[in-house]
Amino acid sequence: MQPEDTPRAAPQVVVVYGQANENQVLADELALDGFDVRPVYDLALLGEVDLVVFAHTSKRGAGLDALRALRRGELAGSGVRVLWMSRSSDPIDILRAFDAGADDVIRAPFAYAELLARVRALLRRPTIEIPTVIQCDALTIHTATRTVIYGSTPVSLRRLEYALLLYLAREPTRVFAKTELLRRVWGYPSQDASRTVETHASRLRCKLAKAGAIGWVRSTWGVGYCLAPSTPPTREGYGRAS
Repeated sequence: MQPEDTPRAAPQVVVVYGQANENQVLADELALDGFDVRPVYDLALLGEVDLVVFAHTSKRGAGLDALRALRRGELAGSGVRVLWMSRSSDPIDILRAFDAGADDVIRAPFAYAELLARVRALLRRPTIEIPTVIQCDALTIHTATRTVIYGSTPVSLRRLEYALLLYLAREPTRVFAKTELLRRVWGYPSQDASRTVETHASRLRCKLAKAGAIGWVRSTWGVGYCLAPSTPPTREGYGRAS
């Protein structure tokens, strides 16, 4: 086969979610940079994509609701990479986006070159499809309904306690660094809020213990936390999915 006959890789698919008329310029710029760009106003029309850019919507909060539904598994592609475009630099707006499930947030005002760099960086990351059921020994997490059961005992968790548990359940015996947990669960870039992790880990540990999961959410001094007790749970990959 001659070099000129070598097939080219298909362009990566980037969906721009929001009002088409407000986001057309962004869609056009991304298309010029070689992406297969698909503006949509309804994530039910998502299909097979590599990245979703949550851009401007007509109603405040509409994007957050759509992102939460996506991450809950109510829509296809719950593990797709997500870049959130913030209309302001207000920290509460940024934290809401991370809490809803964004992988990265770009703050207004920003240059297109910065957005393009973030898009390319996200597309280099592997995607993780969250299974509907994660099983770690006697601990069961139903991700579609956000319910947690240890043995036959339900465990009632607050939103961020659940988010921390779900992240730790990726690899139950691995010790996750506080910095990683802060960045991926809370969206904080540094250890400035490390007490946040400690507080939520302590609450999560106590609630699991009340249900009978004694010794779970163990801390490693100076490093971070892991989910499993001293005896490693049986698992397959990310957990046992069904």
